[in-house]
Amino acid sequence: MRISIKHPQLFSTLFKKVTNCDLDYPVTGLSTDSRELNKNDLFISIKGNHYDGNTFLNAAKKSKASAALVSKVDKKVNLQQVPVKDPLKTISEIAKLWRKQYSIPVIAITGSNGKTSTKELLTHAFSDTFHVHATKANHNTVLGLSLTLLELDKSHEISILELGASKVGEIKNLCEISTPTHGLITNIAPAHLIGFGSIEKISIEKGHLFNALKNGLAFVNLDDKRIENIKVLGKSISFGSSPNSDFSAIINVEIDGKLTLAINSIVIPTKSHNLSFLKNCIAVTAIGMTLGLSESELKSKIQSFKTPKGRCSIKKINRVTIIDDSYNANLSSSFAAL
Repeated sequence: MRISIKHPQLFSTLFKKVTNCDLDYPVTGLSTDSRELNKNDLFISIKGNHYDGNTFLNAAKKSKASAALVSKVDKKVNLQQVPVKDPLKTISEIAKLWRKQYSIPVIAITGSNGKTSTKELLTHAFSDTFHVHATKANHNTVLGLSLTLLELDKSHEISILELGASKVGEIKNLCEISTPTHGLITNIAPAHLIGFGSIEKISIEKGHLFNALKNGLAFVNLDDKRIENIKVLGKSISFGSSPNSDFSAIINVEIDGKLTLAINSIVIPTKSHNLSFLKNCIAVTAIGMTLGLSESELKSKIQSFKTPKGRCSIKKINRVTIIDDSYNANLSSSFAAL
């Protein structure tokens, strides 16, 4: 993943604040992949399970990168190298300071299933009303979130961020970096059990998003008992099939099998057969109307939305039906697709 830096001087200022080091030249982009580097970019050298970014410092030099953020300096490479204990943590600290400059609504979305689809639908819903900043694809890790935040600028009016976790502590860390003002947990299901050990620990982990919203607004899915039982420290808006929800929803199946959503006084023929999509629509309607979208805007956007590639896309070839939910789908996502 590579991003462009629209305000190099500001980045240099924050970079020095975190690293106590001046960049020799202003950087115009960032990447952890030496193959994606442009001239005057900063190469972030990260050590993974199967590779060490320092082995690509020569490639970064050949790409005319202006500097590299490293855990260990390689004196054989003629390139400004800024040594830090953890390059990834350093970039996240810079991203945290970058985000704090903006007072716009920042909506964080996490959950076991439906994060990316809900984020894409919500981005689509707001696209005509606000200049939207949002996570691209499913770049929901510390690195992806940090680089996403560094793309935020004064032209943006709202930010929609996806937060992913595969082990304990990640959601809390991502919230500390992004400081969300609004939060949604789509659902809680047995995903990434190797990292968490139990669904109870997954509930605790996802609950860190609501814990981070002491001065914010949590959107609570009352159709998921585990979410309903998470303590909300700030204000909340509820949604779901319960008549006690702030946004109470009924899903009707039409004669042709297509689904119509009725939520409070809004009736939306969705033109979709996909129940999972309808659940996303309920959450997006609650968030959208709370933040000022009109009934007609929501209806139009839900009806015009196209599912991202690999997200419950249904194709029929001869007499064979293919349900393509292959984009990073876990077991419960696959059951939902079926």
